[in-house]
Amino acid sequence: MFVDTLIIFLHALVAWVLVEVFVNNAYRLSRPQYVFFHYVSVVAAFAIAFFVYFQFFAAGWAVFFVTMTALGFVLLLEIIVFGYLYSGDRWFLNFADWIFPMFLATSTIYLMGVLLAGR
Repeated sequence: MFVDTLIIFLHALVAWVLVEVFVNNAYRLSRPQYVFFHYVSVVAAFAIAFFVYFQFFAAGWAVFFVTMTALGFVLLLEIIVFGYLYSGDRWFLNFADWIFPMFLATSTIYLMGVLLAGR
């Protein structure tokens, strides 16, 4: 069970890092472009990471449980980074930049599970 949880964590970490790479390099975009491409990057990163997970590593756990475990890890990463490591202004912790992308990430993980694992 520990190894299966670790694999979920690693896939969530890869997706989170991919999104952060986009966010850290998209500062030149206009606000509407940034929001649109942020959403696209969230869906793409989590779809790719969890396509790989459900295709090659799924341990037979319920899709909902995998989704909530991955979301828990992403929330933990966010708390560690933005609570303890990030010293700048936290203006981006709002609905458009944080809450809705978390919803997109959660929905994408669940959709990948339903499509690939069917459980």
